[in-house]
Amino acid sequence: MVIKTLALSVVALMCLSTQTYAQSDDLTLRHEQMLYTVVLVEAKSATGSGTVIYSEVEGEEYQTFVLTNHHVVSRAVKVEEEWDSKEQKEIKRERREPVKVFWQQYNDLSTFIGTSGKTADIVAYDEAADLALLKIRDRERGVPHVANLLAEGAPLYMSERVFAVGAGLGKPPFMSEGVLGYLHEQIDGYPYLLATAPIIFGNSGGALFRFGDACGCYEVVGVPSRVSATGFAVVSHMAWSITMETVRAFLRESDHGFILGGERVTTEVEGDG
Repeated sequence: MVIKTLALSVVALMCLSTQTYAQSDDLTLRHEQMLYTVVLVEAKSATGSGTVIYSEVEGEEYQTFVLTNHHVVSRAVKVEEEWDSKEQKEIKRERREPVKVFWQQYNDLSTFIGTSGKTADIVAYDEAADLALLKIRDRERGVPHVANLLAEGAPLYMSERVFAVGAGLGKPPFMSEGVLGYLHEQIDGYPYLLATAPIIFGNSGGALFRFGDACGCYEVVGVPSRVSATGFAVVSHMAWSITMETVRAFLRESDHGFILGGERVTTEVEGDG
């Protein structure tokens, strides 16, 4: 009886050890592939979120790009009419001011130890699609954590588990959890995803992730952009994200399609489950 009890205790300890290791390993993956790839973006007096989607050496310099919403950085873009003495007429000139991008740093996956920031330029934007692309000015150093993007043509299904990551209310980026609720909403002529992972003001421009079995990684399936409201109440668990279909079109049309070069291409059609 003593031997049997001892054997069961050993088995229990082995199971506990395996479970603890698996949990720690998954936490590390979540931090590296979700939390650390999302940044706080500051444009003038407005703050929002962004997601690092590219950081590679081109020639002898690093190029690092951050995807965000247009409305997050819109205050840094000005279009004004000015008198052009050469043309002898009023013309419109666009000026884009630089923005700030901030990364949060942690020890032991939990202990906040500080913030590091970089200056970025707005290199492309689409007001109608509510997307903007930022290029980090630092050409000597890359960024270690870059988000994985949903493969073109990869299916999504209602009730899939998702995580919304963003700098809600200007706080350091954090995660909320939910499921995909609806896949085929049209807002202002663009497709959107509905997720029950709560978001709030400041989450805009961050990322909506799922765990992709095909890649064995957390991948971006949308860009949180809008939250539902009724009267004066915000319905935070009815959150709308721009689809990756729109993101890919935006990057290609702005001559940044090379960012998508690492995507896996499949022949599957997006489904609604």
